[in-house]
Amino acid sequence: MIRLATIKDLEAIKDIYADARAFIATYGSPQWQNHYPSEAITLKDIEQKALFLYEDNEILGVMSVFDYESTYDDIDGVWLSNKPYKVIHRIATKKGHYHKGISAKLIEYVFKNLKADSVRIDTHSLNIPMQSLLTKLGFHHCGTIYLNQLNDRERMAFQKDI
Repeated sequence: MIRLATIKDLEAIKDIYADARAFIATYGSPQWQNHYPSEAITLKDIEQKALFLYEDNEILGVMSVFDYESTYDDIDGVWLSNKPYKVIHRIATKKGHYHKGISAKLIEYVFKNLKADSVRIDTHSLNIPMQSLLTKLGFHHCGTIYLNQLNDRERMAFQKDI
């Protein structure tokens, strides 16, 4: 089942983000290191009703979904379309549940249940597992976007339209 997160879910969400940080670190990526996503970001996502959970007797996956991302306004490349889109951020799966289709189900939820005709998502160039998943799900690599931060700014940008 996929549902909106509540404040009661905070500890489980933080644990999943910690699992994701550890996993990402195994392939040398700086993405999500330094305690990202922070508790403040997580609480804001919950407050904005943007944080979704995948649950099967326990919380196994998370993602945040928004209607717009300002860093996507400028891309070195070309988006597939200029359709209104949903953007997925902070998608992660609980350790021990990788490669079981949880992230795919979360992404599919955005198209089916949130009625998105277009989804955009970005990831680090070292995040091969996410790149592989996005390609498998029919996303197209559209170019590079740049985050509003000092270091480690480049991200691979993907989009899928239906």
